[in-house]
Amino acid sequence: MVGLRMKKMLLLMAVVLCWGSLPVCAADWAGLADRAVFLSARDAGLLESKPDKTLGDLYQLTIHYYRHYDHDRLVALFEETKDQYPADSEARVLEAIILMRDHRHAQSRAVLDRVLARKPDFHPAKIVLAHLLYLQKDFEGAYGIARELLADRNELSTYHHLVSLLIAAGARGILAKRKPLTAIGAYFEVTGYFRRARRLLPESAEYLYGQGSYYLLTPRVAGGDLELAVELLERSRRLTPRNAPVYVRLAQAYRARGDQEACRHYLAAAARIDPNDELLLDDQSGAKAFLDVP
Repeated sequence: MVGLRMKKMLLLMAVVLCWGSLPVCAADWAGLADRAVFLSARDAGLLESKPDKTLGDLYQLTIHYYRHYDHDRLVALFEETKDQYPADSEARVLEAIILMRDHRHAQSRAVLDRVLARKPDFHPAKIVLAHLLYLQKDFEGAYGIARELLADRNELSTYHHLVSLLIAAGARGILAKRKPLTAIGAYFEVTGYFRRARRLLPESAEYLYGQGSYYLLTPRVAGGDLELAVELLERSRRLTPRNAPVYVRLAQAYRARGDQEACRHYLAAAARIDPNDELLLDDQSGAKAFLDVP
C-alpha cells in the first residue's frame, strides 16, 4: 500500500512539474509556434530578458526573430543558450537557421540531417530543410518535403501550415516553368495553395510576399497582375524591412514597369541588407532560376 501511494505521489509530482514547465515536458511545439506568430515586441523583450530560458522560450524567440529577419538576435540567442541546450533539437534548429541565413548551406544541412535522424517527424526541422532546399534551387526536394508536411497538416501549427503551403506553391510554380506540359495542373494546384494560405494568416508578411510574388511571376493571361504584386510586396516589405528578397521582387516589378530608378533603389537596398542573398545573386547573374516577370 505504501509503495502504491508513493508511486501515485511521484506520478502526481511529475504531472505538476510538467504542467509548470509545459514547453519542455509537453512539447506543444504547434501551440508555441502559433503563440510566437502573435508575439508582441514587448512580450518578445520579456522572453529575451529571462536569465534562464526554457526550450519553449528559445523556440518562440527563434520563430519571432526568424520571421522578422533579425539575424543579430538569432545569433545572440544561440550564443546565450548553446551551453544550456547543447543537444536539444530546438537549439539545433536555431543553429541551422543561422547557418542557412549565413549562406553556409552544407553546414546547415548537416545540422538538420542530424536532428531528423534522431527525430524524423520533428516538423520545425523539416520546414527549415524545405526552405534550405528551395534556396539551393532543389525545387523538387523542397516541394516534396512541403507536400509531406501538408499531408500531416493536422499536426502542424497554423504558422508551419502556412509556410508549407507557400513553399509548395513557390516550388511547384518554378517546376511548372521547367515542364510546360504540367502548367495547367500546376496553376490549379498553386492557386489552391494560396487560397488555403489566405484563410490562415492573410495579413502575414509571408503570405503577402508569396501572393505578391505569384502575381508578379505569373503571365497576365493566367492571373498575373503587376500592380497588385507591387501593392502586396510593399505591404510585406513594411512588415519585414530586413527581408532582402522582397526588395528584389519589388525591383523586378519596377523594372517591368519601366521605372529603372526605383529598380536600382530596391536592388541597392537588398544588397545593403544581404549582398549574398540567393534571389539577389540570381537576379544579378541573369540566371533567373527563381524566375522574373514573364
